Amino acid sequence: MPLPPPDCARKPAHQRSINIRAYARTDGLWDVEGQLTDEWSEPVTKADGLLPPGEPMHSMWLRFTVDRTATIVAVQCVTDAGPYDAACGTIAPDYQKLVGVQVARGYRDAIRRLLGRTAGCTHINELAGAMGSAVLQAMWDVLTVDPEQKPFSIDGCHALKASGPQVMKYFPRWYRPDPA
Repeated sequence: MPLPPPDCARKPAHQRSINIRAYARTDGLWDVEGQLTDEWSEPVTKADGLLPPGEPMHSMWLRFTVDRTATIVAVQCVTDAGPYDAACGTIAPDYQKLVGVQVARGYRDAIRRLLGRTAGCTHINELAGAMGSAVLQAMWDVLTVDPEQKPFSIDGCHALKASGPQVMKYFPRWYRPDPA
């Protein structure tokens, strides 16, 4: 169901797009690629002058290669467009710090710890955060195959609260009623 109609007339001002695709590789790994773009409908000022409408202020790419445990084993990072041109892209090599990070609880904290503030790019960090859930979706079958291991999704959102009816119905072994 879409959002209800707006209360008043409006015109487009800005669009941020995040596009993420996942690929199962023939070597047993997965590539998850994301792109973040920001575009305005009117000319907007950037560091070296006016950016024409429809031209991206930000266009950043990130690729994670992950193994069967959702651990990042390789990273590629590219900045095609930034408000400070080439200076924005100089941070790309620092995203190698994500190699060895497991996409699991604490993943977003690891992004902030390793690449927060001046150690990284706000926009690439936002993209990396969104890519975490895409990694888990792409690997759903692999990550949920062991019946002896608690599914990673339990207590990850309100619908899969360990004391909730969905866990009781679909994952009864891991159901935990709220203490009385």
